[in-house]
Amino acid sequence: MELKKLMETLAIEAALLDDLLALLERETVELGNIDINAMAVSNQAKEELINKISEHAPSLQQAVSACAAREGLAGTTALGALAEHLAKRGSGELLSKQRQVSKTADRIKQAAALNQEIAERFAAMATTSLGLITRLINQSNVYGASGGYQQRPAAAVMINREA
Repeated sequence: MELKKLMETLAIEAALLDDLLALLERETVELGNIDINAMAVSNQAKEELINKISEHAPSLQQAVSACAAREGLAGTTALGALAEHLAKRGSGELLSKQRQVSKTADRIKQAAALNQEIAERFAAMATTSLGLITRLINQSNVYGASGGYQQRPAAAVMINREA
């Protein structure tokens, strides 16, 4: 009974992780296209999905602990260790599902790292561009009273949208 409940709970976790992976892959495209509106929608969806995963985590931990206790293992036994223990006893279904979830989690880490790198490079590029524009504005040429162009700073201020 505990194993069945664990498998059901792990299937829910796998579905949530698959949704997160799909969302991160969509976000990668949005970052590449610099689609600010779509990125805002994706950020909101990511936040909601991460909250669902966080809310589901205690259920998964309880199911793992219950199944581990039934197998005579410590209640703090990790899912991977429990899956290997059951595989040695002839039940490889949990090990297969655990490996699938682990692969999805690895792909999520890779996609998140890629998205972070893209976002950081974009932010650096935008900062550099804004700095250049600000310097150009502040070094504008003004026609002076003496009949010639004079270099003097103009009163321009760039405000960071994030601030």
